[in-house]
Amino acid sequence: MAIPNGRPAVDEIIGYVEPWIARPGLKVDVKVSCTGSQFSYQLVRLIQGCQGENAPPHQQEILDVQGVCSGRYQEAHPGSYGLVPSWGANTLVPGDEFHVNLYVQPYLEQPGHAQVLLSTLDINSRSGFAILTTENDFLEVWIGCGEAIQVIRSETSLRLKRWAHISVSIHGTEVRLEVKHLNQLLEKAPTPTRITHTLPAFAALDQPSPLLIAAGMFQDTNTSSPTATNFFNGRIASPRITTTTKSGNHILLNLDFSVGIPTDQVFDVSTSGRHGTLVNAPTRAVKSWDWDGSEPDWTKAKIGYGAIHFHEDDLDDAAWETDFTVEIPRDAVSGAYAFICSDQDSKTTDAVTFFVTNPPGQKGKENRAKAAIILSTFTYLAYANEHMYDEERPTHMEVPGGVKVLEDENWQRMARRMDLGLSMYDAHRDETGTVFSTSKRPILNVRPGYVHWGIHRPREFSADLLMMGYLEQLLGRGGYDVVTDHDLHLHGVTVIEPYDVVLTGCHPEYPSLETLNAYAAYAGLGGSIMYLGGNGFYWTSVTDPARPHRLEVRRGDQGCRSFSLAPGERIHSLNGHQGGLWRSRGRMPNTLFGVGACAFGTGPGVPYRSTAIAHTNAFSWLWNGISASDRELIGIEGFGGGASGDEIDRLDFDLGSPAHTILLATSTGHSELFGVFNEEVMFPMVDTLGPTCPKVRSDMTYYETSAGGAVFSVGSINWYCSLGWKGYENNCAALTRNVLMEFLRRGKGGLAE
Repeated sequence: MAIPNGRPAVDEIIGYVEPWIARPGLKVDVKVSCTGSQFSYQLVRLIQGCQGENAPPHQQEILDVQGVCSGRYQEAHPGSYGLVPSWGANTLVPGDEFHVNLYVQPYLEQPGHAQVLLSTLDINSRSGFAILTTENDFLEVWIGCGEAIQVIRSETSLRLKRWAHISVSIHGTEVRLEVKHLNQLLEKAPTPTRITHTLPAFAALDQPSPLLIAAGMFQDTNTSSPTATNFFNGRIASPRITTTTKSGNHILLNLDFSVGIPTDQVFDVSTSGRHGTLVNAPTRAVKSWDWDGSEPDWTKAKIGYGAIHFHEDDLDDAAWETDFTVEIPRDAVSGAYAFICSDQDSKTTDAVTFFVTNPPGQKGKENRAKAAIILSTFTYLAYANEHMYDEERPTHMEVPGGVKVLEDENWQRMARRMDLGLSMYDAHRDETGTVFSTSKRPILNVRPGYVHWGIHRPREFSADLLMMGYLEQLLGRGGYDVVTDHDLHLHGVTVIEPYDVVLTGCHPEYPSLETLNAYAAYAGLGGSIMYLGGNGFYWTSVTDPARPHRLEVRRGDQGCRSFSLAPGERIHSLNGHQGGLWRSRGRMPNTLFGVGACAFGTGPGVPYRSTAIAHTNAFSWLWNGISASDRELIGIEGFGGGASGDEIDRLDFDLGSPAHTILLATSTGHSELFGVFNEEVMFPMVDTLGPTCPKVRSDMTYYETSAGGAVFSVGSINWYCSLGWKGYENNCAALTRNVLMEFLRRGKGGLAE
């Protein structure tokens, strides 16, 4: 099997930093893959990365951290599996009867390579056993006999997405293989398969090789050492190894995958306690062979969730070697940072991006910034290295008008480095949806100059830098702080409590319960919020303190999505919380932010038209420095058209927008390249496109909270792309400035005084 592409034919340098989010004074490890013989590195603070016509000045701060390293090519090794280091081989006695049982549900037809289900096989010593399916899907058993490895072939092909029970027994030189296909309700299943085979010698099973689940440990011709390979794509449940002796039956290993679902461990529920670990985060909390439909929540079910779904393209940790370690300067301000790594041979470069934030409560009131921008690191992970451009995948982007792929350098790197894992918008090779993403790998679309391949403008991180460049110009170095979703999740409201105003990124789509609660608690303390994006606070996501590098999202049958997870598998495995839309869980974004996501389009954005109430004396501060002629239409131009574009949000009192929310402006009408989200439409599905659907719009809103703060929202991902147009010389930027300066002038809870 060849998941990694191997050394690229073109010059390349890429890397990642661990941890991805760091503190001043702490050390980070930098891991680089370079096709050249040597590379240099320079630490910079990223301020504004967008380049080109009408862009603001490119800006970064150079720090006194630099060096030179030897280059080497590194690649990730995807593929999830289980590993039990000691499964009881040392207790085997010649002559005892040996039994292996497990349940299997394959998901990939014609994989093109053998897929191992269970294996202790050691090729070098020709010992152990392996149960596998061939590249043509036939079941085989391999048994080491010391002098040779015997292959027991069957004509049995496991059925796709159907459970089968497999039993292998070895007694002396006799091997018995039995396969029983399980019925799905009234569907006819094949008759059981039973094969008996005689070995030329006794099986050598008592060697101390580990037990692998969903992979085999075979020789790697590149490294001359054993490595996990031949990964299985599908589900395995209830692996059990027993022996029969003169004194009776003895359980060597009995793995129950329904135990410890939130962990990376597999638990032996026999008295032996021979536990194992999972590698590369396979999917847990999935239906098993005994699921009966009585309970779709694994945290409540008594049966039915004892399976694990393994994939050959799962990746949790690229596990690259560290090339250099750096201590973040103690006087570093919070922000986005990068090591600019340059191949000395080819002069190719990469901005290896990471984040530096302050510990909660580090700054006293006398020297703190009064504003903070919260970078959407959960969203960055959800989209990390996404492949929706790939028409061969079932998850490729299909929208009205089609998509023209921008095949720039960023896209080319993502397209050729398929070893770097999937995004939460991609399906696995077996066409099941991806539920995990990780920061322990190069994330090639989190780069300062990134332009989205399909929308042809900055998006997510690169668009957020447009706002950070504006804050730098407006408030100066250290005049604002940078916080991340991860900070909010792990530490709650304490990380933003000191600020008078917090601003969001352009696409805060993936909040956890903890981050939502932090925003609500902050508003309850009298803080003011500027939601300057679109499609925000939409999908539920989870992580946990033990593995903050890993994000989990379980999509259901609602929402703008590229796939749906199967019913009964929409409860997060990391914490047992319901997945899907926050709207479906009763936490509509409208209730706090005034607006909620409603539509998406790849066509040009349009400007907002201000309302009459926005021009009353109560909002005179909104128009400071903006000429009368520029007050009607806001955000006419930008990278990708007007300020209302991409994914957009609207005011909706039925969905919980506060009753006293004021509509300041609304978009001027979107083309047929924009469509309403499916959760917005009742039967029948008519009038769903921009020109005919009144729900397809951005609304700019404002309301004052009971705690003395205020919430201002724009409801558009495109807002920052218009704010940065012509070097921030536009009415979109001026209006943003006026709101921010007014909120800062009032201070926290100022309206209550």
